[in-house]
Amino acid sequence: MIHDSIPISGTNDESFALYLPENYQESELSSIVFIFEPAARAAIGIRPFIEASEKYGHVLVCSNNSRNGPYERNFAIANNLFNHIFTNYNIKQDEMYLTGFSGGSRLACAIASLTNQFAGVIACGAGFSNLQEHMPSTQDYAYVGLCGDRDMNFKEMLKNKDYLNLMKFNHTLITYDGDHSWPPPEQISRAFDWLRVQKLKTTNPGESEEVLALYRSDYDRIESFKTNGEFLYASEQYERLLKSYNGLVSVDSLTKQNQELLTSKPYKKQSASLANVLKMERKLADKLTTQISSDFKNPKKTNFGWWEKELDKLNALKEKGDTEIQKMVYRLKFDLFARAYSRKNALLYNSNEEQAALVDRFLNLIYPKTE
Repeated sequence: MIHDSIPISGTNDESFALYLPENYQESELSSIVFIFEPAARAAIGIRPFIEASEKYGHVLVCSNNSRNGPYERNFAIANNLFNHIFTNYNIKQDEMYLTGFSGGSRLACAIASLTNQFAGVIACGAGFSNLQEHMPSTQDYAYVGLCGDRDMNFKEMLKNKDYLNLMKFNHTLITYDGDHSWPPPEQISRAFDWLRVQKLKTTNPGESEEVLALYRSDYDRIESFKTNGEFLYASEQYERLLKSYNGLVSVDSLTKQNQELLTSKPYKKQSASLANVLKMERKLADKLTTQISSDFKNPKKTNFGWWEKELDKLNALKEKGDTEIQKMVYRLKFDLFARAYSRKNALLYNSNEEQAALVDRFLNLIYPKTE
């Protein structure tokens, strides 16, 4: 069960949610996952991780106070949480992990980069903050990006992968059919499987029963992707296996299979479609986000007729386009919705009826209530 509101020592109103796996023993050292939920919904943050917790014996902890907001405030909350946990629980210092969703993902990465005391980060639905010192560079932790390909931050996560490749940082990016929300347990477990392989490469290098079991599970997923015609996911999985298991198991046949996939017509078609869509998305996103920012600054000058036409164009694209086009339209519309909704939240504390009316009209334009 999830213990929802455990008080944090030395604070007046801070608390956390806790999940202890079935094999937990108070007297023994345990691995741990610190989870950061962007809206401070600790129990919601813990639920997707329970499957992986039971598989690997990780203790799960999620703050009820850390939420999207200033980093210094969240660093202080996280520090109080760390102090409480390390004082009251027996933790394996070399098996501490950080994770979060959206703004919580950026916070987790910032803490890992600033401290270099954690074994790994699972970044769900967002990458790094805008500060260089919050980004991975020369630290020792392993980084897993988890992102649905209908997530508004999908392009950002692809760009972050290029940066991490350039830095030669130990990382992987797992994409799947999903939107901007906490990944489902299956995807969380994939991330922890990858982190487990990274751990085994340093502590128990070479072929073992555990390594072979993980490899077979990962390989079977490739076959499933190909059977379902999901060749981009299959290619990503080949790339991950070749990098992760090289030196642990023989990957010669895997290299050949990957080359066959990369030269196949179905893969080339899907890859070209994604590349073209990403170019189109950059242009459309620049135009739409520039305009929505301008309209929020000058609500009286907002041309809703222009917005209706642009959204009609997006909807027409979605109707006529292939799968990648449909995912792009979903990302663009959700990004506009998120930008407008974040303004709505801000207006709760700074009353401006004109802007509030503008936001409500925007929200209804993007996702009409009749839909």
